[in-house]
Amino acid sequence: MSRHSAAWVPSGIRWNGADPMVEWCHLGDLRATDSFFEQTVDRAMRQPFNLLFGHRTPLHELATEQAQKADLNLAGLIFHMSRCGSTVVSQMLAALERNVVLSEPAALDQVVRLPARLPDMPQDRLVPLMRGMVAALGRKRYAERDLFIKLDAWHVLLLPLFRRAFPTVPWVFVYREPLEVLSSLARSRPAQMLPGWISPSLLSPAAIAAAADIDAYAVQVLACYLRAAIDHLADGGLLVEYRELPDIGRIIDHLGLHYDEAELAAMRSAALQDAKSPRVRFRPDGAAKREEASEEMRLLAETHLAALHARLEAVRLGTTAL
Repeated sequence: MSRHSAAWVPSGIRWNGADPMVEWCHLGDLRATDSFFEQTVDRAMRQPFNLLFGHRTPLHELATEQAQKADLNLAGLIFHMSRCGSTVVSQMLAALERNVVLSEPAALDQVVRLPARLPDMPQDRLVPLMRGMVAALGRKRYAERDLFIKLDAWHVLLLPLFRRAFPTVPWVFVYREPLEVLSSLARSRPAQMLPGWISPSLLSPAAIAAAADIDAYAVQVLACYLRAAIDHLADGGLLVEYRELPDIGRIIDHLGLHYDEAELAAMRSAALQDAKSPRVRFRPDGAAKREEASEEMRLLAETHLAALHARLEAVRLGTTAL
């Protein structure tokens, strides 16, 4: 894919025998303002052009030096606990036309999952592919300046890998009161909360042992997420608790960004809508989620997650050192 075709973005990776291929999607005039990047891709793929003209290129082409040259400045990476307000952050940033915000792009997730299919792949090969994929996802199309990527929740387990690929990029970790997260996950579980999806090598022995109980497994996976954030926080990270939102002043400062009052007003306006259902006005749901949690869920949260959440809060509030 030539560098001048900025309207084309990677939509995913498909395998041609043993060779991974990048599938490309022509966005046309669409901006990535949906809650998740895949929603934007789905809308684009329904257009006649994409239905008629499919395009694939070998994945290894993204690792060339030329392919890794980004048009936009990668200004921030958003890690999160899952169901904790990270989409609010991404939607607020996406309210500005100067920003490109990609929420959980599948193509990048597929790149970092390559070792599961190619276990002999060294990081020296994986890192250039990550950089090339981000550069391909963040090509300048209009008057954009900065690129932000909200990662999948499980990517916090790969923080050292992301830091190796993007060592100078500031990052944040968004989290929430564990019982509220568990209650939300009980309503609908993403694939990463199902046993077998995350490589056991990234999880604790307790998570592996809990695989037969879906609620206990989810708790242990969340515990792994929180520990990963704690373990690597000193490496340029910022903690953001759900209750701080929609005030993202600390995030803006941490990322070294400067917005005028009109831009800040646009972001505040975006936060008034439900992050995952933009046509619906946001309503706080923390109390409802706590009330609907089962007693078993409460016990699991208190036993395995409360202390980790308290540690994060103590660090965020400055009452304890890392």
